[in-house]
Amino acid sequence: MKKERLIGIIMSIIISAVMGVVSAALVIRNNPEAVRYTPVEMLYITNIALSVVVGVIISLVIPFGKLGAVLARKANANPPRIKFFVINAIPISVGNTLIISIIMSLYGVISARMKLPAEALSHLPPFAVMWLGNWMRLLLPTLVISYVLSVLLSPLVTRLLGVKGPGPQRPE
Repeated sequence: MKKERLIGIIMSIIISAVMGVVSAALVIRNNPEAVRYTPVEMLYITNIALSVVVGVIISLVIPFGKLGAVLARKANANPPRIKFFVINAIPISVGNTLIISIIMSLYGVISARMKLPAEALSHLPPFAVMWLGNWMRLLLPTLVISYVLSVLLSPLVTRLLGVKGPGPQRPE
């Protein structure tokens, strides 16, 4: 396995796990009734697991790392400078967050609606409205967290795996 792909998988696991924690916390904060039908522990476990699985699949299928490197190169940003990591983090953060948050909110709304009695369902907004509202509440916090973690952890993970990165290197 190429080191660049391994970096993507490691970053995806870390960032997706944190996004799962944030997602569960937001569900609990925004909808205290959710814990009535699902124990808090299960909310965290399912959100983290789903987020990590989706994040790893995304990292294996969509080359966000390559897109970030191309974007950084176009901006004349080379590793190990911080400018490289700030620009390089944009595609993976935005792409992962959009996909993961859409799936997480869809899963959350579907599971909530499946557990509710018919009487309670009649008082809820339509499915699409509920899903989009849930997604909008999840999107900004997870995007910020994903971007910040990506910028902070990318240099560390690449250094730990011994990858210099694309572009010209500074002499060591």
